[in-house]
Amino acid sequence: MESSEKIKLVHITDMHLSKSKESLYKEVNPFDSYNEVLTNIKKSNWKPDALIVTGDISNDGSIESYNNAFNEFISLKIPVLCIPGNHDCKENLITCLSQNISSRLQIISDWVFIGLDTSLKENPSGFLNSNELSTLKTHIEEHCKKNIIICLHHQPVLINSKWIDDIGLENKEEFFEMIEKYKNIKGIFFGHIHQEFNSNINNISIYGTPSTCKQFKPRKKKFELDVLPPAYRRIELSRNGTINSDVVWIDS
Repeated sequence: MESSEKIKLVHITDMHLSKSKESLYKEVNPFDSYNEVLTNIKKSNWKPDALIVTGDISNDGSIESYNNAFNEFISLKIPVLCIPGNHDCKENLITCLSQNISSRLQIISDWVFIGLDTSLKENPSGFLNSNELSTLKTHIEEHCKKNIIICLHHQPVLINSKWIDDIGLENKEEFFEMIEKYKNIKGIFFGHIHQEFNSNINNISIYGTPSTCKQFKPRKKKFELDVLPPAYRRIELSRNGTINSDVVWIDS
C-alpha cells in the first residue's frame, strides 16, 4: 500500500461466543449475530485493510469459542489485532492465535496499532499494570514518526453510565498522564460498553463501539439492555493523522 492512500479498518468487539454455536447470550445467539456482522463486512464495497477486535471474543473462555471466532477472521484475509476482555481466557486466546493475528501490534503504512491487555482475573473492571504501561511507552517511542492508535477493552473515560463506569479502566488517570506528552497518538478504540461513544481529549479521538450481539442502554445508573441491533465500526485513516469513523448497524 502506498503511504499516500487512506487506510480502512473495521472494529468489532464484545462477541461473547461460546463453545457451542447454539449457546445464547442475553437471549440472542451471539454466533449468528457475529456472522451477520462478518457477512456484512465481506459483502460491502467498503473493503478493510485490517481488523481491530477489542475483547470479550468469548463468553466462556473455551478453545472452541476462539476457534469459532478466528476461523471467520482468517476468511477476511487481512491483518488482525485481537486483545482480551474481562470475559476472555487470555491463555486460550493466545493459544489460538494464528498467522496474521496479533494480540500486541500491527503496523500498516504510516499507522501503528497497539493492543493493551486491561483484563483482571475474576474482576469485570480493567487495569493497566506496570508491564502494560511500560510496553506501551516502548512501542510509542519506537514508532515516534508514525501515527498511533491504542486499542484496549475497558473504557479509559467516563461515559455517563454509572454502572459500567464503575467497572471501566481503574487507572485511567495514570494512563492519560503517560500518553499526554506524545503528539503522535491520534486515536483510542475500546469495547466493553456495548454502545456507541465518541469523544476527544487532548486532540486524541476516542471511540467506543457497540457489540456484535446485544447493546446496553446509554446514560443509565443501572444495567439495562437496549433494543438496538448488532453493529461494527468503520474507520478511515489519512496520512496526516485524521480519523473518520462511523458505526454500521446490522438491521435484519
